[in-house]
Amino acid sequence: MTYYMMIEDGNIIGAGQCPCIGENIKNIEVTEELYNSWKEDKDRYIYSDGEIVENPDYEQEKARKERERLDALTLTPSDVERALLAAKGMDFDDMKKYLKEEKGYSDAQIKVIGVELRASDFFRGATIKGTNIRIVDTIGALLGYSSEDMDYLFIHKELPNDESPDIVQ
Repeated sequence: MTYYMMIEDGNIIGAGQCPCIGENIKNIEVTEELYNSWKEDKDRYIYSDGEIVENPDYEQEKARKERERLDALTLTPSDVERALLAAKGMDFDDMKKYLKEEKGYSDAQIKVIGVELRASDFFRGATIKGTNIRIVDTIGALLGYSSEDMDYLFIHKELPNDESPDIVQ
């Protein structure tokens, strides 16, 4: 059997077992393995210098897309407070008290955090105005959680513990 990838304007637009006829469409014969691999992951390959090659930016693009997917996730305040209660035994009021008494936050800082905690939804990608710092990461770090732990929270609606699996959906 013969396999083809179709190229238009320098981009892979499809693959099939017969050539595609059309103006400005170029058909490149490929192996069955390349055909199947492209069908599974269309971002892995590009057309370059007359050949189908592995995209040299594939890993970075994949990581960027995954970050965008995670940053688009949301949780309700109830989701977050339930997770906090299950993992740390504290609700939002307890957390604000902890930040004031144990971490030395001022009343003004606690009020700013309180505003964030009253949001209608928590957006994973929300940043502190004028920065690239994620609000959820900042609050998580105050409680001893990493950015990856916060990703886990948004995927699973619970904070990770020692028995939690890796961040795999």
